[in-house]
Amino acid sequence: MTALQEHDEEDLHDAIIGFNSVIEKFSQDTEVLTDLANSLLYNQIIALEKNNKESSVILLFSFITAFILIIIAIFKFNQLHHNLRLQLNRAQEAESDLKRIQDKLLDYNENLEREIDAKTQELYKKIYTHPISHLPNRNKLLEDASSYEFTRMALLNIDRFQSFNDVYGEKTGNVALKLTADFLTQAISELPVRLYHIGGDEFVIVCIDKSNDDNQVFIDAINTILNDYKKHIFKYQGKTFQFMMSCGITFTGKNKMLAYADMALKDAKKKNLQLAIFHKDKSLEKKYKNDIECHKKLLSALKRGTIYSYFQPIVPIQDTSKPRKYESLVRMEDDDGKIIPPFNFINVAKANRIYYKITKAVLKNTLETIEHYHIPCSLNFSLTDIQNVKTMQYFFSILNDFTYNELLTIELLETEDFQDYKGVYEFCVKVRTYGVKIALDDFGAGYSNFSHILNLPVDFIKIDASLISNIDKNSSSRLMVETIVALAKRLNVQTVAEFVSSEEILQIVKEVGVDYAQGFHLGRPLRIEEYVKD
Repeated sequence: MTALQEHDEEDLHDAIIGFNSVIEKFSQDTEVLTDLANSLLYNQIIALEKNNKESSVILLFSFITAFILIIIAIFKFNQLHHNLRLQLNRAQEAESDLKRIQDKLLDYNENLEREIDAKTQELYKKIYTHPISHLPNRNKLLEDASSYEFTRMALLNIDRFQSFNDVYGEKTGNVALKLTADFLTQAISELPVRLYHIGGDEFVIVCIDKSNDDNQVFIDAINTILNDYKKHIFKYQGKTFQFMMSCGITFTGKNKMLAYADMALKDAKKKNLQLAIFHKDKSLEKKYKNDIECHKKLLSALKRGTIYSYFQPIVPIQDTSKPRKYESLVRMEDDDGKIIPPFNFINVAKANRIYYKITKAVLKNTLETIEHYHIPCSLNFSLTDIQNVKTMQYFFSILNDFTYNELLTIELLETEDFQDYKGVYEFCVKVRTYGVKIALDDFGAGYSNFSHILNLPVDFIKIDASLISNIDKNSSSRLMVETIVALAKRLNVQTVAEFVSSEEILQIVKEVGVDYAQGFHLGRPLRIEEYVKD
């Protein structure tokens, strides 16, 4: 190796070291890198003048290449610096966005907490307050009963409120409930009691004063409220209303207080009393349990479709060429297949507000029988039926499509209790436009229904059993029946004698001119197949 070659390699080695130095320092400052490159090139050019030209050219080329690489590195550094600045800006923006998100999350959490509180209060209100009166409801009563020891309880029920609701509509009924709640709230404002609206037309007043053990004070206070209530005149949309309440009171029972108060309330209604007090009477408690069991059987029978009609013949006794009629009488078949007569379940059905379902079932049975056998049949409608919107809608919807309306007779029950006389009259007129006939049941049981025969458009009157059952032994009964028959003939109304239980009675009612007879002597209520064959 020549001295010149060694010298060139040394120069190349020095150049590489210088280049590496530049690479190490270029990241510190662009101006430093540029100065280093200029210095390096200057020194190498001097070397070119001193050394062999061929080697120097190679060396010069190497340094020029290095210089270009430095320039590229500087460019990339600037680009990297720019990218880092962009990333830094983005990071700062992200941090700002994160801060905004955190602020929004805080606001959201606060709003969510407020909303949860509001929903909790709303849910509490729904669970523990009545939606119409806004008074504490049954749930609240039961909860309070587990926390407090109530000493006295009164269960109040608005009399005949369901009929009022059916006649005037649910909206007016709800207003009446709210007005009643307001009245009771005011009435108890100075008493040591609490008021609850446990559902529909029922309210509960409980005594929370343990310092006074005088039950009579509580009774007197409740009686005062009841008396003031029936005198109070409620006004709504230009109409005035008055109501009465029945009440059951108990001073015992602990967890059974509500059940005992309910038993006392039922006793009050049965005896037509304003207020009754529960006494530990096993027979009363047994009746209450029987009513609960009967209610279960009713619901089961309705679900299974085992509310049947049994038919009792109504026989023509003057003009025997006329066809027999049949009265449709309800029966219930229980889960054991036992047939239950109506007096065992009708009152329970009314008390539990499923009576309209019984009427609907009997109506369906009766119309199917008429359609199948083409025989005249009658069924009973009470004032409750006439005032029940659901029953009336169902009834008239069927009549619109029924082919044999002229074979149907509606027997009006409870004529002594007709208060909505206008409504009954309008019902009779409307029914007769469909070809359906009207009969007054239990005629002669009271004096007021004598006016009904003069004012209601009826086709038949059914003379009450109290006049027929002893007509063979009581001359006054016979005279009364003769008077009724004479009046009916003047009005062109046909008569039916109920409760004809013997041949002697049958002959007497025939003698006095009664048109039809009905009773066990002529036929007991049976399935229609027992009387009429296909």
